[in-house]
Amino acid sequence: MLKRAGTLLAFVTVCVVVLISGTIYYYRDSAIPGFNITAFSGFTWETATPESQGLDTAKLDSLWSTLRARNTVAFLVIRNDRIVYERYVSFGRNRKHFTASMAKGLVGGMSLMVAMTDGLISPDDPVRKYVPQWATEPIKSTITVGELATHTSGLEDANEGGLTHQQLTGWKGDFWKRLPVPNDPFTLSRDVAPVRSAPGTVSSYSNPGFAMLGYAVTASLKGTADQDLRSLLRNRIMNPIGVPGTEWECGYGETFTIDGLPLVPTWGGGRYSPNATARVARLLLRRGDWDGNRLLSPAVVQAATTSPLSGVSGYGMFGWGGERRQRREPDISLATKGCVLFDGRGASSRTGDPESQYDCGEEW
Repeated sequence: MLKRAGTLLAFVTVCVVVLISGTIYYYRDSAIPGFNITAFSGFTWETATPESQGLDTAKLDSLWSTLRARNTVAFLVIRNDRIVYERYVSFGRNRKHFTASMAKGLVGGMSLMVAMTDGLISPDDPVRKYVPQWATEPIKSTITVGELATHTSGLEDANEGGLTHQQLTGWKGDFWKRLPVPNDPFTLSRDVAPVRSAPGTVSSYSNPGFAMLGYAVTASLKGTADQDLRSLLRNRIMNPIGVPGTEWECGYGETFTIDGLPLVPTWGGGRYSPNATARVARLLLRRGDWDGNRLLSPAVVQAATTSPLSGVSGYGMFGWGGERRQRREPDISLATKGCVLFDGRGASSRTGDPESQYDCGEEW
């Protein structure tokens, strides 16, 4: 089966990573069954001029100026595995930074992809299969894993109006404080957060929804080698693609033990270097292949870039968007035909149409 990877552009208030690939990649579906999870440390980025890879230095300089006006302090552009442009202000390619809600794609989404690749969980599974407390709930019992992963579960968000997290009260305020059990964000998401719309009908951003996604994926790992999402990502994704522990962390560095499950926050709390983010992006552009080593099923990666509701603008599977959306900063085009993205408050990343020679997105 033949696939041509597209472009990836990541903008973060403190960091921008752009990965653009014009390379044609091959994979065999028959390679999926035996996953090699050894650490592959041999890959390194090469360097080249923008013009040698079909890009324009002047345009990149202009984009960097625009980003600097938005307080961006790192900008990394990669095409065909070659670094063609990078700029830093008191920063560096291997320095990790807070990635805000990009954790939904980098942590929650990637963990779900691994669990799906292993056949442990499916987007069509009812969440009650992994969260028995929802089995007797009239509405929550109907929510699926896929609906949690695409912000279509109807579960109310832990934000309200323009209030900061510190200004929120009640269960929403407690959610962001990450208090001990039973006032922790997972228990609040499971038992207190209400459902505000019929599951599967409306795209509505939900941090508690992603908390429950992490809950369900962790429950699916029972009896496997990696019992928590942090270990799963380290052993199945980050080590194999050559990202050292000094360049990434997740879940605010915390683990909540609930019903015997070691739960790692998936809605935020990640810290990734530009190099780490770019390597994850490279893995997905190659449909789960890392230099001949199959880490993710290509079908699962494809599902991650598919919009959940036809005709409804919203998030794609696993925190990755799958269709054009109107954003708050239209002066920099975020979406082109065939693009996918993972984003959140303070960050966005995307893979785009391989036919686009030069593509750009936004940060806010």
